[in-house]
Amino acid sequence: MVLVPQVVDAVKVPVIAAGGIADARGVVAAFALGAAAVQIGTAYLLCPEAKVSPLYREALKNTTDTQTTLTNIFTGRPARGIINRAIKELGPISENVPDFPLAATAFGPLRSKAEAAGSSDFTPLWSGQAARLARELPAAELTKRLATETLDKLRSL
Repeated sequence: MVLVPQVVDAVKVPVIAAGGIADARGVVAAFALGAAAVQIGTAYLLCPEAKVSPLYREALKNTTDTQTTLTNIFTGRPARGIINRAIKELGPISENVPDFPLAATAFGPLRSKAEAAGSSDFTPLWSGQAARLARELPAAELTKRLATETLDKLRSL
């Protein structure tokens, strides 16, 4: 959020705020900081339409904002994910990771074995810091609720 007003002031195009926005409070805050729109990601991962595994869903439901980090070990490029055994043992950022997209292939066998045993130790669990705000609703319903809740908050200002 601290970057939104800085980017808005620095560019002459509409700014889309992203990252850590999962409910109406985040949407209203982004608008107040000058964003023209918002992008919501992690909040939709618990929707039934999201093709995420049961292990991934469970991790999303049980993570906190302090249990995510930027990591490059799963893809060769940085992305935010839930800290698991692979990230703990290899470190979140490594210079020894194969280039994108080869890193994902390198994890394949370990990931398959672990997942078959019910473990997400070697699974990339992509998640923003606001995962705890995600709701288990159909995507259309979540979108409608976000819109309604945002309008209600804006009207109350």
